[in-house]
Amino acid sequence: MQKHYKYIKNNQDGAILVIVMMALTVLSLLGLALATASFANIKLTTVDRDYQATYYVAEGGANQTYAEIETLVESIYETTNTEASFYSDLNSRIEQQLDGTSISDFEESFTEQPSAKVKVEQVTDGNPRSYQIVSEGIIGKRTRTVTKPFQVNWKSGSGGSIEIPDNLAALVQNEVITNDRITGNIAINLSKKDAVSIQGEGSINGIVYAPELIGSNVLNYPGKYNNDTYSGKIPEVKPIGNMNQVYLNAKEIIDNFPAYPTYEIMPDEQIKKWGANHDVIKSGILTINQATNEYVMNLDKNIALKKLHITGANTLEIKTNGENREIVLDELSIQQGEIKITGGGNLTIYVEETIDFHEGTQAKLNLGGTIDQLTIYLKGFNKKVDLSGDSIIGSFFAQGADIYTTSTGGIQGHLLTGGNKVVVNGTYKNNTLLLAPNATVDIVNSGTFNGTVIADRLFLVGSGSLTYKEVNLDDFPFGSSSSPSTDDLIEKQPTVELN
Repeated sequence: MQKHYKYIKNNQDGAILVIVMMALTVLSLLGLALATASFANIKLTTVDRDYQATYYVAEGGANQTYAEIETLVESIYETTNTEASFYSDLNSRIEQQLDGTSISDFEESFTEQPSAKVKVEQVTDGNPRSYQIVSEGIIGKRTRTVTKPFQVNWKSGSGGSIEIPDNLAALVQNEVITNDRITGNIAINLSKKDAVSIQGEGSINGIVYAPELIGSNVLNYPGKYNNDTYSGKIPEVKPIGNMNQVYLNAKEIIDNFPAYPTYEIMPDEQIKKWGANHDVIKSGILTINQATNEYVMNLDKNIALKKLHITGANTLEIKTNGENREIVLDELSIQQGEIKITGGGNLTIYVEETIDFHEGTQAKLNLGGTIDQLTIYLKGFNKKVDLSGDSIIGSFFAQGADIYTTSTGGIQGHLLTGGNKVVVNGTYKNNTLLLAPNATVDIVNSGTFNGTVIADRLFLVGSGSLTYKEVNLDDFPFGSSSSPSTDDLIEKQPTVELN
């Protein structure tokens, strides 16, 4: 027995196999653990790669959309000339071309095609106006979303431009006849003999610019063709040069009459006075009378009305609350009443059909205000606006109306019309730009105009006068001598991820 135990103890055959098997088991476990860790690391790296790539896709979609919006802003700014038409066109183009689009022109990411779904949202109203681009980057089943805020700031000067040469009292396409005083230079585009005619005691105290083909023959003055004597100074004639471009720019502004915006009709409203309720707004008609006198319209948004009607010597106060606001009307009717603009912002009134200031009743709009506070548009052709005794501090743009100013009435601001007739009558005075490239402008009966006239024909008859005064285009809302850069119109903010 002892001998058998000793045999077993000394017999070690097969021990190495056991040791090897144990070592292989340990190594296999270590290898498996290492492989598991490596696989997990590779998977984590792949997930992180896709996660980062998805962000860059989302960011790329936002950046590409912003670049397209920059191009849109610049293009639309060049073809619109009001804040309302600019934003209306911009919003429409964004909705049609960019909002809700999917961008997929990215390189493949490990056999998967990335894409970005883009939305463009308006955040605030007014001017400047805030927007944001929301871009969702997608790779396979992974998504990340970023937002890129930006702000658009419309500035006057769009929709064509106008620059007035120094000392230019009048730029006329076809004909000038004066028996009164013109102080400043005049320019005429028509190459026609005697196109500028000085009659009676008339005078032109300045230079006459005309096409070189006609030269000094453009002038007709007393005594040129007979033995009459002319006591005045015969003006010098010089080549017109590129002043014709000023006239073409004026035509462009007139032709770019803005598209009107669309707003909600203002809801009905009553006020209590003298123990009874009185309608201020009823079915879209705002009425200011003795009972509703001195009503304050708080404009916290842009609105529409069928009619704004002021009777008697009553007052409507429109409070803009520091914003630039707009009202779209079918009819503006003021009988001797007054509109005051308060609150620090500017007001634009768009009239679809009729402006009626009741001849001789002395309506007042923005009296005591500044020119840039009020801009009025009148749509349509073959219309007449009579400003007999009325006073408007602001600018007026009629698409195709004839304008008559008599007595002390008129527009103390810029006057534009595509109509055929403008009459400056009586003691009306101005210091502005009268832009009527299709019209005959008559300055009659001691009518006085200070500024610059751009017209088809110009007649001065009956002790009237035209005197050049430098026109300040800073408050000219229809175009300017210089347009702001794209950087001034749109400003981006940093891209941030949405949780």
